[in-house]
Amino acid sequence: MGIFGNTAKKYPDCKSREDWFYKANSLIAENQFDEAIICFDEALKLDPKNPQIWNNKAFALVESGKPKKAIPCYDMALKLDPKNADTWYNKGTAAGKAGKFKESIIYFDEAIKITPNNSLAWNGKGFALGKIKKIHESIVCFDEAIKLNPQYFDAWYNKGYALKILGLNKDAEYCFVKATELKQK
Repeated sequence: MGIFGNTAKKYPDCKSREDWFYKANSLIAENQFDEAIICFDEALKLDPKNPQIWNNKAFALVESGKPKKAIPCYDMALKLDPKNADTWYNKGTAAGKAGKFKESIIYFDEAIKITPNNSLAWNGKGFALGKIKKIHESIVCFDEAIKLNPQYFDAWYNKGYALKILGLNKDAEYCFVKATELKQK
């Protein structure tokens, strides 16, 4: 049966870490997340100290509805490469999907510390702040995301939602109109 067992029979062309890694990523592109996770595991058997494999496996876990299982994978990726802003952002997203919004804010802050112009991390932080009822702080984050990327639909929409919660309906409507215009492009 060999080192890879049935998985190797299913993917006979996969022999190296690179083969397994690219196969897993192609499976992600096809929304076959559980199968991708298996292939990432095979890649990790060959290269357990590769932070990108850990990060991508974690992403597949999140996308397959297992954000809590993704966190240890992100931890391993960050242990190997603590300055990877994308991994910090992804970990923040996973924590948020697991309902751990205070933790996700910490992770988004780490991403922002590394790349202050990361509009995704600013939006993610704003969303998490909104979830813990820190609406004014969330709007500041959405504004920063919009300043960095004026075409960012999610940031406009999220800002509009936050403004609506505060009863600022006219400002909220402006944001929703802007978001709708962006969505139609």
